[in-house]
Amino acid sequence: MRRLFMMFLIIILIISMMVGCKRESPPPQDVTPPDNNGGAVGDTSSKDGGIAKIGLGSITSIDDSKDAEGDKGPVAQVDTVIAAVAFDGNDKVVKVTIDSAQTKVDFDNKGKLVTDKEGNFKTKVELGNDYNMKKASDIGKEWFEQIAELEKWMVGKTVNEIKSMKVKERDPNHTHVPDEPELTSTVTITVQDYIAAVEKAHRNAK
Repeated sequence: MRRLFMMFLIIILIISMMVGCKRESPPPQDVTPPDNNGGAVGDTSSKDGGIAKIGLGSITSIDDSKDAEGDKGPVAQVDTVIAAVAFDGNDKVVKVTIDSAQTKVDFDNKGKLVTDKEGNFKTKVELGNDYNMKKASDIGKEWFEQIAELEKWMVGKTVNEIKSMKVKERDPNHTHVPDEPELTSTVTITVQDYIAAVEKAHRNAK
C-alpha cells in the first residue's frame, strides 16, 4: 500500500510541475467556466487542452473479506482503487492513471496472523502478466492492458460523460462491464469503482 501511495504521489508531483509551466503562458481566451458537477457549462469543447487542475481519488472496500469456516481461518481483504487525474479548463480529462491494490491478509483457525507483514504487496499494474487474468479473459487481455484502454477512452471526456458510460451485467461478479462500441472488445472488467475514483478525483481537483 505504501508503494501505491508513493507511486501516485510521484505522478501528482510530475503533473503539478506541468501545471506550473502551463500557468506561465497567457490564459486561453473565451474558455467556458466549469460547473461543480463534473462538466462544463454550455460549450464543452476544449480551447487548448492544457492542464488546469489535478486530483486524486480513492475507493476502498473490504467486501471480499471472509469469516473463518471449518479448519480455515478468516481472510481480511482490502481492495483499494486510486485514480490520479488531470483536467483542462473545461473539466475534460487530459491524463488519467488508475491502479488497484488487492491486499489479502490470512489468519489460521486460531486467529494467528499467517501473512508475512513484510511481504511485497504489489498493485495490479505492478503485477502485470503475473496477475494471471489473461487466461480467464474472453478477450485475452490482462488487467493492466484493459485499464489502459479504459484510461484512453476517458481522455477528452468530462466526468459526467464518463459516468454516462453504457454498461451491462456479464455475471453476478461483473455487474458494470462497458457496453460502449469502443470498449466491448478491449475492456471486460467491471468498472464502477474506477469511475467512482475518477469522480472523487474531480471533486478533489485543484
